[in-house]
Amino acid sequence: MGISEFNVHNVLRTYARQDRLGKVHRAQPRPAQTAQPAARVSLSPTGRKVQWLGQLAAAVVDRAEPGVEGEARAERVRSTKEALLRRHQAEIGDSQVSPEAFEANLTGLYLGS
Repeated sequence: MGISEFNVHNVLRTYARQDRLGKVHRAQPRPAQTAQPAARVSLSPTGRKVQWLGQLAAAVVDRAEPGVEGEARAERVRSTKEALLRRHQAEIGDSQVSPEAFEANLTGLYLGS
């Protein structure tokens, strides 16, 4: 079985084309990485209140039931957070109440600190 000159030429031409294109698509060496600022996320005052309410719910559950762990704890934290969200919905949506004042008020109310 012989290979024709035409087939050899096609293989070499295809290889050369792929090699040429491959060099274009290969990753270029990166210059020394400069310190880039990390992405920042800013929560709205309402978002900060809701986030903090989740932390409060966890603290309330841990104080009330210190031995609960795993999925049972997670479920209790979720249900406590939902109850707190319903109970304090007006304060969460009120732009006159700052997140810091909201936190201080509820910390005293639920944790006694």
